[in-house]
Amino acid sequence: MRSLFGILALVCSSCSPTVFVVDEAGIPIEDAKVVPMSRSFNWPPKETGKNGGVLVHQDLPTIDYLQVSKAGYRNHPLVNFNLPKPITVVLKK
Repeated sequence: MRSLFGILALVCSSCSPTVFVVDEAGIPIEDAKVVPMSRSFNWPPKETGKNGGVLVHQDLPTIDYLQVSKAGYRNHPLVNFNLPKPITVVLKK
């Protein structure tokens, strides 16, 4: 039974958002665009949910950076995807 709980916890944690996008006040930003990028390839963009979170899992080719944007906010520099998760990105107006 304990092993079942361990597996369930692992599955649930792997489904949690790995990136959160917030404004300067720490308020989650819904529908921000997050583009996973490698040195030679960009994955399709993902959008944040109501809590400002989105699941981006490591894939092949390896994800190196994230490009995060939202209309009405300044462009954010590329975010290193190798930072400890979850990653919080702050967008400024």
